[in-house]
Amino acid sequence: MKLGLLADIHGDVENLQKAIARLRQEHVDQFIVLGDVIYQSSHADATVELLRSCDAVGVWGNHELGLCVDPDDDLRELYSTNAMRFFGTLRPRLEIGDVLFSHTFPTEDASDILAYYVGEPEDDDWVGGCFRRFHHQIMLIGHFHRWLAATPAGKLDWRGERPLVLEPDQRYFVVMQAVMNGFAAVLDDTQNKLTPIEF
Repeated sequence: MKLGLLADIHGDVENLQKAIARLRQEHVDQFIVLGDVIYQSSHADATVELLRSCDAVGVWGNHELGLCVDPDDDLRELYSTNAMRFFGTLRPRLEIGDVLFSHTFPTEDASDILAYYVGEPEDDDWVGGCFRRFHHQIMLIGHFHRWLAATPAGKLDWRGERPLVLEPDQRYFVVMQAVMNGFAAVLDDTQNKLTPIEF
């Protein structure tokens, strides 16, 4: 299966259009959103419409947290029914096979806004905690707007400049670069490879 990965869109409709077009060229089977779909209410409808056009599923980020967890009436009034329905489908974490998706460290409570500001992926203790708590082969997050990959042994010499070959007997923690910065990725479990896409 090929998964098309979209992290940190932040309402950048133009880059999202480019990302979806490139991922369609790669014939992905499923589009996955890694949170921070929006930055504010502007462009929310256009962003959601694009994501619905490719049947995207995924997780919420800190920027839409209030829309996904008990949104109040005042907040609902700022967004269309269509947008609110989409945000209602997003989850704190998503599992597909042996892959775990979240916006920030999966060890943290995604419904708590403070959970998004607790550490950096360069810190081996934070990444090590994810490996200890979760046993998925691959953990993928967004939020930090950069490429980074680690195994339980430590960080890899990889910054998204080439495909990352995923050894079947190894475990990986990967941070995704942002759509708003011109990046997406393809996770191909038949070839055991994560391929960064720049557009």
